[in-house]
Amino acid sequence: MQKRTTKAIWLPYLAAILGILFSITLWYSYLKLLPQPAWIILFLGLALSLLTAAIIRILQLATQRASSLNQANQDLKKEIGERINAEEIKQKLEVALLQGQKLQAIGTLASGIAHDFNNILYAIIGYIEIAREDVEKNSLTHKNLGKVLDGCHRGQELISRILAFSRRQQQHFEIINLKSTIEAALALLKPTIPASVLIQFHSSTQIMALGNQTQIHQVLVNIINNAVDAMDGEGEINIELAKVEVTDPLLKQLPTKTAKAYCKIEISDNGHGMDQSMMERIYEPFFTTKEVGKGTGLGLSIVHSIVKAHGGEITVHSQLGQGTTFVIILPEYQ
Repeated sequence: MQKRTTKAIWLPYLAAILGILFSITLWYSYLKLLPQPAWIILFLGLALSLLTAAIIRILQLATQRASSLNQANQDLKKEIGERINAEEIKQKLEVALLQGQKLQAIGTLASGIAHDFNNILYAIIGYIEIAREDVEKNSLTHKNLGKVLDGCHRGQELISRILAFSRRQQQHFEIINLKSTIEAALALLKPTIPASVLIQFHSSTQIMALGNQTQIHQVLVNIINNAVDAMDGEGEINIELAKVEVTDPLLKQLPTKTAKAYCKIEISDNGHGMDQSMMERIYEPFFTTKEVGKGTGLGLSIVHSIVKAHGGEITVHSQLGQGTTFVIILPEYQ
């Protein structure tokens, strides 16, 4: 573009020189025959040559000005777009940071309470076992104490889930095949899912990751069970395992990129969905929309904690009446 402009800048000078030469030639031709009109022709020719050169130069400057304005306009649009994208990423990172700080604070509080409550349960369980030894095994008292003991054990199980959410110690990771891991989790879930719920799994390639297979199972089980409850036991769940392209907007939601390549597990259902206020709280411990006795509110909190421990990110997209989609981003092992 610069070379073309440099060459074209000689055009008005060339037009002026050619016009002047033509005017001088014409003047010289008529000078002996018609001396007086010849001088007029020379002056008119010179004036027209200079005027033509000036017009060509003005048009060139106008074209360059329009091109410069167009380029400036495109640069401005690009800069505005980049600033808007940067602001959106900044807002998402701020929301993620606030959510992480809130979860960390709640996890620390829950961990302290769980430890104290666990100590109380140990004492209760010990005294119940002593009391059961003092009564006949077939008596009603022995059976009632057994039910109390079962309730204590359920309390211990709940505490273990709270501690699993709040702990941040290093986990034992190994190389796992995500496709086989998902298929194994679905095989375990199949007997517990109603026949009216159709689960479809799609994966076009084998993807390896560095992680804990049991914890990945736990992530899938929690999300799929929530999807079944959201569909009232009837509907369709689609699961897709795929690689994430470098230019995929999903990667912008990662606060820090620790791997060269990433993959995603996308789980979609056609249930009743969630509104914005509900989506902002789904990872909070003990928050649940299920009926009393049907959920502890720790499932998605543990899911969030596991995904973070694997160096990944989890996002949710949902609208009331239009289903829910969870996208889990995990580093791919290469």
